[in-house]
Amino acid sequence: MIKKILIGIVIAFIVLIIIGALMGEDTSTDTIDTSAAIENNVPVETVAVTARELFSAYESNEVAADKQFKGKMLEVTGTISSIDSGFGDGAIVQLSTGNDFQSVSAQGDDSFTDVAATLSKGQQVTMICKGDGEVIGSPMLGDCVVQ
Repeated sequence: MIKKILIGIVIAFIVLIIIGALMGEDTSTDTIDTSAAIENNVPVETVAVTARELFSAYESNEVAADKQFKGKMLEVTGTISSIDSGFGDGAIVQLSTGNDFQSVSAQGDDSFTDVAATLSKGQQVTMICKGDGEVIGSPMLGDCVVQ
């Protein structure tokens, strides 16, 4: 009897997970291919912000910063603190925030990696990126294109 109840609970739990996944928020319609839009001279509406301002906003209130920046196209200006390799050797450009231990992380496609190879630590840079929220205190940027 207990075995049947446990099996029923497990099945109900699996069904709830599937329903949750199907009912979850779909943001795929909000995705903009930044590279293609810029290459085709399609105007992309952006929010201008510095790396320090973006970091400060997330440090003050992550929920408010997500509402302001997450999923939106941002024109981010900052000073490069490092240029690293990520998964699959894609470039991750770290922008200085004034905090020695945290930075704004910017990633993009293969053309972003090619451009990142020409950049230098300490260089001022402006990028058009999609705000990807925050991970462990550091704002994340995706789909970046260096201007």
